[in-house]
Amino acid sequence: MLRPMVLTGTLLVLTLFTGATPPSADNADPFAKLRGEWATALHAKQLDQLVLLYAPDAVFLTESGGRFTGRPAIRELCQRAMDTFTSDIQFHSLAQEQSGNLGYDSGDYSETLVANAGGARTEAKGTYLMVLKRQSDGRWLIQQQMWTESAPKH
Repeated sequence: MLRPMVLTGTLLVLTLFTGATPPSADNADPFAKLRGEWATALHAKQLDQLVLLYAPDAVFLTESGGRFTGRPAIRELCQRAMDTFTSDIQFHSLAQEQSGNLGYDSGDYSETLVANAGGARTEAKGTYLMVLKRQSDGRWLIQQQMWTESAPKH
């Protein structure tokens, strides 16, 4: 069952469909592929490739409450992150579902961030939610993305 807090504004759209559609056999887990491409592009600082994983009108919601709408704004946010850190992120998907041309992927992440200036390492953990939309060419892109960060344990 889809939870309103997980999908926020997209729940109404998803409930209009009759049920989840399993991934096609030729592309068994498109969400895992997208997560992998996203992590690889972030780590390699391939800004253009990273931004193309988002729909043109995508929204990125930060853990501090910031809202970045559209590829240009998301590009600027990602550029600042890449200029500051090198990321090694690992995703652990806990729930994913699709219905028609919409889907979501939700789970935990752990990330090692290495500061570009000075090389200080920071470990981060938290949760993520990606709402995905299948495009007319069949490719899944990020429509909405949201992060939380767990407080470090002392």
